[in-house]
Amino acid sequence: MKVSIRMKFFVAICATSFVFVSVLAALNLFFYDDYYLYERQKELAEIYQKVDYMYDGDVSEIADDLLELENQSGVRLSIVDADLKSRFDSTLAQLTPEIGFSIWGTPYPYYKVNKEQLGEFAESSRQIHEILSNANGAEIKTRKFTYVTTDHTEKDDKKENKGFLCLVGQVRDGTEYLVARMPFTFMTQNSSFNSFFLMIASLFTLAICLVIGYFISRQFTRPLIQIGEVADSMSRLDFSKKYEGKSPDEIGELGRSINLLSEHLEEAISELKRSNEQLEDEIREKEKIDAMRREFIVNASHELKTPIALIQGYAEGLRLGVADNAEDRAYYCETIADEAGRMNTLVMQLLNLSKLELGHESTDLSELEIYDLCETAVRKTEVLWSEKCQHLSLQEAHAKVVSDENLLSQVIMNYLTNAIRYAPEGGRIELSAVREADGAVTFTVWNEGEGLEEEELQKIWEKFYRTDKARSRESGGTGIGLCIVKAIAETLHACCGAENRDGGIMFWFRIPEAALPE
Repeated sequence: MKVSIRMKFFVAICATSFVFVSVLAALNLFFYDDYYLYERQKELAEIYQKVDYMYDGDVSEIADDLLELENQSGVRLSIVDADLKSRFDSTLAQLTPEIGFSIWGTPYPYYKVNKEQLGEFAESSRQIHEILSNANGAEIKTRKFTYVTTDHTEKDDKKENKGFLCLVGQVRDGTEYLVARMPFTFMTQNSSFNSFFLMIASLFTLAICLVIGYFISRQFTRPLIQIGEVADSMSRLDFSKKYEGKSPDEIGELGRSINLLSEHLEEAISELKRSNEQLEDEIREKEKIDAMRREFIVNASHELKTPIALIQGYAEGLRLGVADNAEDRAYYCETIADEAGRMNTLVMQLLNLSKLELGHESTDLSELEIYDLCETAVRKTEVLWSEKCQHLSLQEAHAKVVSDENLLSQVIMNYLTNAIRYAPEGGRIELSAVREADGAVTFTVWNEGEGLEEEELQKIWEKFYRTDKARSRESGGTGIGLCIVKAIAETLHACCGAENRDGGIMFWFRIPEAALPE
C-alpha cells in the first residue's frame, strides 16, 4: 500500500511528540520525588542560614521574622537550648503573654492556653525530642546542621503520612538548636498537584503537537507533492506544468531546478524532434531519389529496348548483306538513324526530367511575353502541323510574365507537339494566353480530337504513360513530355492540368501573380 510523504511526515512528528511526552512523563515518574526532596532540603538549609545569621540569643527580636518564614515556606520552626527547653515555638509566639506575680511580688509572664493548644504543645515537644534523638551529631559538628526524616504513623488502621522532613542545626555558637520541620503531607500534596498538572499539560501539549504537526506536514509536503506532479508530467513529456513556489529554502531551489530541467528537456526534445523530422525528410528524399533512380533505369531500359533491338537487327542485316540493293540499304540506314535519334531524344528528355525532379535545374528569371514564345513555337512546328494539314490559330494575347524562358518554351513546345501528334489530319489547334482576375497568367493549348476518360487525365502526367499503346511508337511519342511539363510547373511554382473541352482536349499552364513584375 502506497503511503504518501505527507502521512510519513505527520507520523514522524507524532512519534517525536509522543517520545517527548513519554520521556517527560518518565522523568516525572521516576525522578520528580527525588528532585522535589532535594529542593525542599535546599529550602530548609536556606532558612537555617537566615535564622543563624539573624539570631543572637534574643528570640523576641526575631519572632516576627520567624513567623514570616513559617508562613512563606510552610515550615514549622522551633528553637531549643542545650537542655532541650523551648526558646521559641510558633504556637506560643502567636499568644499574647500575661503578667503574673509570685508570692514575693515578683512579676513574670505566662500564657493562657486551652486544651487543644496544650495538646499541640505536647505533640510539638514530642516531635522535637524524637527529631533531636535521631539527629546525626557527628554531621552537626562537621557542617553545623543535619537532615532528619521521621517515619509514618498509623491512625484508625489507615496509613497517614504524619512524618516530617526536618533540619537540626546549631545556632548561637552551638549553644542552641534550630529545628525546622516540613510535613510530608504538604510535600506529597504539592507533588501530587504538580504531577497531575504535568500529566494534563503533557496530554494537552501532545494534542497541540499533533495539530501543529498536521499543518506543518501539509506546509512542508505541499511543495514536494507539487514537484512530484511536475516530475510526473515530465515523464509523460508534458512540460506545461511548472513549480510555482517562491520559498528561498532548499525545497524552493529544488523546485526551480526542476523548472529549469523541464525547460532544457523541452528544448532538447523539441530539437531532437526537429532533427528527427529533418532526418525523416532526408530519408524520404533519399528513398524518393532511389525510387526515381530505379524507375529511371527500368523505364529507360524498357523504352530503349525496342530501338536498340531495331538498330541491332538492321545493322546485322547490313552486315550479312540482306539488303541487296541501294534502296534497301538506304532504308536500313535511315531506320537505324531514326531509332538512334529517337534514343538520343529519349535520353536527353530523361536527363532533363531527372534534373528537374532533383531540383538541379537552375532558373534564369526575366520578363517574357507569352505571345512571343507561342509564336516562336508555332514557327518551329510549322512543318509538323502543315504536313498533317492542321489549322493552328494563335490568339492575340499579350500577357507578360516573369519566368525562365527556356523552361517556359519547353512547356509550350511539349503542349504544341503533343496537340499536333494527337489532333486528326485537318484538325484544329488553338493557342491562347489570358490574365486571370487574381492576376495570374494562364496559357492554353486546345486540339480537336477525342477526349480522354477522367482517370486517364490524371495518368497522362506519369512517366512513359501513353493513352494508345499500339500507336505510340507510330506517333513518335516518348511518354515523358507531359511529365517534364509537370516537373517544370513545380520548379516555377506554377500549376498545370488537362480537361476535355468542346470536342477536344485542352492543356493549361498557370503562372501565379507572385511571379509577375511589380
